[in-house]
Amino acid sequence: MTRLLVVGGINMDYVFEAPCLPRNGETLDGQSFRRSPGGKGADQAMAATRLGAEAWLVGCAGDDAEGHELLAHLRAEGVRTEHVAMASDAPTGAAAVFACRGESAVTVVPGANHRLTAAHVRAAEPLFARSDVVLAELGIPSSAAMEAAELAHRFGKPFLLTPSPAGAVPPELARRVHLFLVNQHELRAGFGDGGDDWRALLARWPGRIVVTRGSEGAAHVDAHGTLHEQPAFPVPVVDTTGAGDAFAATLAVHWSLGIPQAMRMASAVAAMAVRGFGSQSALPTRQELSDFLEAAS
Repeated sequence: MTRLLVVGGINMDYVFEAPCLPRNGETLDGQSFRRSPGGKGADQAMAATRLGAEAWLVGCAGDDAEGHELLAHLRAEGVRTEHVAMASDAPTGAAAVFACRGESAVTVVPGANHRLTAAHVRAAEPLFARSDVVLAELGIPSSAAMEAAELAHRFGKPFLLTPSPAGAVPPELARRVHLFLVNQHELRAGFGDGGDDWRALLARWPGRIVVTRGSEGAAHVDAHGTLHEQPAFPVPVVDTTGAGDAFAATLAVHWSLGIPQAMRMASAVAAMAVRGFGSQSALPTRQELSDFLEAAS
């Protein structure tokens, strides 16, 4: 059983579905509304647990109704939450998701996620020693992400980072990252200068980046400069929210298989995740993943 330590955010998602995404100044009649558990860290920990991994989450939720509801949901699924702090001075993080025909636009209010400190992460030091892989994201303060990177380095654990929200990764943090897991927007924002295509950017960072490209699949240039491409699995798309988190968690869980094989597993889980609404509800189990891959072969 893989032991995955996730350091990241916890949100309640508020999803509005409409025939199209609203333009500036426009008011639309929506088709549906729902609230569902989310947050990149919570999504990643949930995805890993569904796949049979032992997953711990280090994060911060508000000491409010939403925070307690989200933690109860995570615990019911088997995610270890002993190191999730509860902030009394900030609400649980929230995300407004505008969905249309499988595409989405998201606005996130971090709330209590920004109350996560380096001290909170440091208190989870025993988990870094026990874990096989550490996975983090940037919806939390950079000081907390940096502490996670330093502890992973201290204990010799692979440190994977999803640099979202997109932007330049601080150099001191980038030096500690074994592998960046990015989409095309994050690749350009964090590693490009506006002129290079994704192949050139991967070649500039050999062995360090996996990029997801939606319906075009995923790609990685290894340390020897060889390009590995993983085609996407064709499925009917209902909701892409959380697909990147499902991909990242699955790749981390299957880290020991090597990146090309782990990308195949991750692409399959991401495909399965977009077939249902919400970032967590359609995450597959290990058996469902095995059945999917057997049918696709």
